[in-house]
Amino acid sequence: MRFLLGSLFLSFLLVVGCSNNQKEEEDQAYEEHQPEDAEATVVRLDRHKVFHAGIRVEPVQKKSVAIPLTLPGKVSFNERKLAEITSRVSGTVEKVRVFTNDKVSKGDVLMELYSQEYLTIQHEFLQAADRWKRTKLTAGGDTAAAKAIYQSAMRRLNVIGITPEEIQELESGQLPATYYHVHAPFNGTILESKARVGSFVQVGSELFDFADLSTLWVLADIYEKDLPSVKTGMKAIVEVGAYPDVFHGVVTTIYGVVDEKTRTVKARIEVDNKGGMLKPEMFCSVNIEATFGSETIKIPASALLGETEKHFVFVAANDTTFQKRDVRTGVETREFAEILDGLLVGEKIVVGGGFFLKSELAKETFGEEH
Repeated sequence: MRFLLGSLFLSFLLVVGCSNNQKEEEDQAYEEHQPEDAEATVVRLDRHKVFHAGIRVEPVQKKSVAIPLTLPGKVSFNERKLAEITSRVSGTVEKVRVFTNDKVSKGDVLMELYSQEYLTIQHEFLQAADRWKRTKLTAGGDTAAAKAIYQSAMRRLNVIGITPEEIQELESGQLPATYYHVHAPFNGTILESKARVGSFVQVGSELFDFADLSTLWVLADIYEKDLPSVKTGMKAIVEVGAYPDVFHGVVTTIYGVVDEKTRTVKARIEVDNKGGMLKPEMFCSVNIEATFGSETIKIPASALLGETEKHFVFVAANDTTFQKRDVRTGVETREFAEILDGLLVGEKIVVGGGFFLKSELAKETFGEEH
C-alpha cells in the first residue's frame, strides 16, 4: 500500500515538473520576442516633462471635415450666351445701328441690308399667301397643295431670321420690306462690329461678335490631389485683384481631361455678373469650402509623423506613457489625414509634442544600441 502511494506521488511530481518546465520555456520565448519590441516603441515620461513638452492628446474620431481650397482661375465667357452673328442672305450693308461695346436687347435691329434675295423670298410668300386665300374661297380648289406651298414659303422666312411680327406685317400690308433687318438673338453686348456700310456680304459672312455678360464662367485649376474634395454644386467665392468685392458662384461641372503641362483639371464656376465688374480674361482666385471625405477616421496632420511612405503616431496608454503606432493613411491635406488602418475610434493620440516623443524614443533606441 505504501509502495502504491509512493509511486502515485512520484508520478504527480514528474507531471508538475514537466508542466513547470514547459511554462518556463514558453515564458522565455515570449520574453525574447515581446518585451524588446514593445519597449522599443514606448516612451515613459514624468508629469513634469509631459507638461513642459507641451504634449496634447485627442480621442480618435470618425468625421467628415470641411477644408478651404484656394484655386487659381481665369474669368471666361459663358459659352451658352456667346454668339457670332452672320448674314443669312446676301446683300449690301445700308445701315449699321450698333458698334463695339454697345448693349442691346433681344430683338433689337443691329443693321440693315438691301438684298435682292430677300425681296424675292417676300414676293414668293405673298404669292403663296394670296393663292391659299383664293383657294379656300373657291369650291373644289386644291387647298391642301396651296396650304403646303404657303407653309413652305413661310418657313423660308423663318430660316433667314424674319420675326413672326415682321411676317404678319408683310402678310397684312401686302408690301415687301425694302431692307433686311439683322436682330439681336438675346440681351447682350456687341463685342466687335465687323459690318461696314457699303460692303457686300454673302450668306454666312461674319457681322458681329456678341455675348451676354450678365453671367460669366470662371475656369479654375484643380490639382490632382484635390480632385476627390471638389464636387459639382459646391459654392465658390471668386476674388479678383481689381476690386475688394467678392463674387459668388457655383461649381457647375468638372472637366474630364487632365492638362498634361500643368497636371490640373478645369472646374467651371458660373458667376453672376449683373454689375458688369468682372471682365473675361481676368485672373482670379477661387475659394471653395470642400468636404474632405465621408465619415472615416481623420486625425490632425500634426499627429502624423514619419516619412512619406511610412507614417506613425503616438498613442497615449495613460497620462505619462506613449506608444509608437504605425498607421496607413488615405487622403492627406495640410490640416487632416485620413487613417485607413492602425487606429481605433476612442483611442487617444498625441496631437501636440509628437516630435519631442520622437526624439526621446530615438535617444532610448540609441542608448540600447550602445
